This record gives sequence, C-alpha cells and structure tokens, in this order.
Amino acid sequence: MKKIIFALFALVGVLTASANTPSDTTITTLNDIINMESETKTNNDNSARLRDIWNQNTYLNISYDITKLSSKEFPGTSGKIDNKFDNKLGVGLQWGRTFNFHKKPLGSVLFIGLDYTWLDLNYNSYDASAEPAGFTRGEQMLNMPWHHKKTSIDYGMSVGPSLTLYPFTTVNSSGAQKVRLQLYFHLGYDIGATFIHDVVNRDGDKKAQTTWGHGLMTSFGANLSWSFIGVGYELRNAGSLKYKHVDSLYDTGKLKLKQEMSRVYLQFRF
Repeated sequence: MKKIIFALFALVGVLTASANTPSDTTITTLNDIINMESETKTNNDNSARLRDIWNQNTYLNISYDITKLSSKEFPGTSGKIDNKFDNKLGVGLQWGRTFNFHKKPLGSVLFIGLDYTWLDLNYNSYDASAEPAGFTRGEQMLNMPWHHKKTSIDYGMSVGPSLTLYPFTTVNSSGAQKVRLQLYFHLGYDIGATFIHDVVNRDGDKKAQTTWGHGLMTSFGANLSWSFIGVGYELRNAGSLKYKHVDSLYDTGKLKLKQEMSRVYLQFRF
C-alpha cells in the first residue's frame, strides 16, 4: 500500500513539474504581426515595381546615322572603278522587342533574351563627288553616274541574342533599380533603293534614276537606359548588297555594294 501511495505522489510531482515548465512556443504580439505585415507589403510592392521595369521590353530607337557606301565594281569606260561615298545626312527608326528566356533575372541582375526588330528603316542623302573617268560605255548602254547626288531608303528586319543587365536590382533604391544596360548582336536582311539625281540620258534630259538591292546585314551595339528612356550606339554592316538598275538603258549588270553604318540613337522603352 505504501508503494502505491508513493508512486501516486511521484506521478503528481512529475505532472506538476511538466505544467510549470515554460513552453517553447513563442507568443506573437500585435506589434510583431503589424511589423510582419508591413514587411510583406513592402516586399510585394518592390517585387511588383521590379516586374514593371523588367517588362519594358519593347523598344523604339530614333537614330542619327553616319553611313559609307562603297564598291569596287562601279562601271566605267576603262573597267570597274573603286569608289566610296560618305553621307551628308542620315536618320533611322527601329522598332522591336526583347523576348527573355526566363521570368526572373539570373543572380537577380541578368536576363538572357532574343531581340526581334521588325522595323529597321533608314534614310541617307549623299552629295555629288568627283566624276570618275568617263561614265558612258559602248554605243547602246550608259553607266549609272553613281558620283551624282543621291538618296537612299533601306528597310530591314533582324533577330539576335541580347544580354540585359540590371546592376542595381538589389539596391534599396527605386531610382537605381530602373537602370538598364543591354548588349546585343543581330543578323538580318535589308532591302533598299537608291535614287541618283540629275542623270542625263542620250537625249540630254535630266532625270532621277532608281537602283535597288538586297542582302544580309549584321549589327551589334549597346544601350543604357533609365526607366523608359535611354541612349545607345550601334555598328551595322551590309557587306554584300546586290544592286541593279531599274531602267534597262543603264543595265550594266548587278553591282555589289557595301554599306557601313554607325548610329547613335535615343531609345524609348514600353
């Protein structure tokens, strides 16, 4: 009987000690709840703001172009003539979009994507240069006087990889987080027409003559933007454009032209 009573007292002591032992469960206060909700809202607002910035992937570029037009195949009475023309004025317009391969930046700062430029439009004008030695050829055919004043219009489309860097994503500054640096390389196709002015035909009449051509082009460049506006620089090369004359009177065969362009542009993103 004594053993039973002793065992009962021992059991009561153990239960009492367990009841008096502090619980490991942390009691959350009202201030803790408010602080956690405020922190969660701040993080959600920041994430939404970053997504808005990252989604500004459509670009519109307005450029000032410096263009060189050259060939070793300009026709002349003594054979082919090597000549080069520098533009007097050049402007351009590009419109396209970057398609990123992932929704969130790698390492919180880098996107890898593919650019598609569906509009690449350029206008260039050239002053007249020194006339090459003779521009008539044979009795039935005239050479196109490429040394005259001329204007050209080019339309192209291109696609290529791009790297977009947001260097200040982790900085606690909404202004710094809007800084964007992009590097790209594009491969595309160009179709263009060049209008040569004051071409004298066999009757002595002056008339603008048209030549047109097409070929592959490459370009690479970089731009730095803040929010929706930025600046950029690009080098564009169309090294083997195949040109021919519209008027059969000046049809001396296909002409291989090289167009080299460097352009500084103002960029808008949305």
